[in-house]
Amino acid sequence: MKRIIQVGVGGMGREWTDVVAASSAWAGVAYVDTNEANLIAAAARHGMPRDRCFTDYREAIAVVEAEALLDVTPQRFRRQVCAEAFRRGLHVLCEKPLAPTVKDAKDLVARAKQAKRTLMVAQNYRYQPVTQTIKRFIEKGRLGDVGYVEIRFHKGPHFGGYREEMPYPLILDMSIHHVDMLRGVLGTDIASVQAASVGAPWSWYKGDATVMAQWRCENGATANYCASWVSGGWETTWNADWRFDGSKGALMLEGEQVFFSDKPGSRRAVPLVKFEPAHQAWLLEAFARALTANTEPETSGRDNLNSLAATHAMVRAAKERRWVTVRELLA
Repeated sequence: MKRIIQVGVGGMGREWTDVVAASSAWAGVAYVDTNEANLIAAAARHGMPRDRCFTDYREAIAVVEAEALLDVTPQRFRRQVCAEAFRRGLHVLCEKPLAPTVKDAKDLVARAKQAKRTLMVAQNYRYQPVTQTIKRFIEKGRLGDVGYVEIRFHKGPHFGGYREEMPYPLILDMSIHHVDMLRGVLGTDIASVQAASVGAPWSWYKGDATVMAQWRCENGATANYCASWVSGGWETTWNADWRFDGSKGALMLEGEQVFFSDKPGSRRAVPLVKFEPAHQAWLLEAFARALTANTEPETSGRDNLNSLAATHAMVRAAKERRWVTVRELLA
C-alpha cells in the first residue's frame, strides 16, 4: 500500500479520512489540522497514533515517510501546502479548486512538473453513475451532435466560515464542479464565457452568490448556466439538473435519474451504468494507478487549468460585462 499524509481533517476532510481508511491502495500515515479538536476526533475515529497528528504540515512532511499528500485545506492555503509537498518529493492529490488564482494554479502545475511529481485535482463529480451514464450515452453517438446544454443549480447552504466571506463564493468555490462535469461529459474545453452575477436582497453571503452565465465550448456547443446558493425554496441536487440537446433528441439529468426523449410528449429512463467505486474512492484509486503506471491522471493539475480559468473568466465577465476568453486568463 502507498502511504499518504492528509492535511485538513475537519469538514470535508472528515469524509476523506473515511475514504482513505477504507482504501485498499492507500494507508493514511499522518493527520494535519490547525484545529486540535479536529485532530483528536479524526485520530479517535481511525486509530491514528497521537505522535502522527500534527498542527504544522511542514513538520508532518519532514517527520513521516510517505509517497503522497492529500490536501483538503481551504484553497487559500493550497499553494504553500502543495509547494512544500513537491519540495519534499511527494505527489499531491488536492481538493478543488486547485488554487485561489489562475496564476497560483499555473505555478503549482509548473512546480509539479519541475519536481517530476503528479498533481491531481479531486473533481469527483465526474466519477459517479449519473455523470458516467451521460458521458457514455453521448460517446456512443446516441444523442447525435450536441448543440446546447442547459444547467440549473439551486441550493441554500449556510456554511458559515470563509465561504460566506468570499467574493463570488458560488462561482469560485462550487461552479468548478459543473464546469468540470461539462468538460468531462463532452470531452472538450471551455473557450469563452459571459456572465451576470446577482447579490440577492436576502443573501447571507458577503459576495454575490448567484450567477447566470453562458459557456462556449471548443467543440461548438454552448451551455446556459443558472446557479444559486441562496435558494429559499425547491432545490436541485448538488449535481444540478441538466438538459443536453442533440441532433437525435434530448438527454436530461433530473435528481439522480437520466432520461432520453426523441419526440415531444414522451421520454424514457436511461439505466444508470455501474460505476464503483465512485467519487472520492474512485479518485484515490485513480491516483494510485497513475503513480504506479507513471501516467497523467484525467483530472491532473494541467488539465484542470481550463476548469479553474473558466470560473475566473466568469468573474471577469460579470465585472466587465463582456465575453471573456479562457485563453485570456491562461496567458
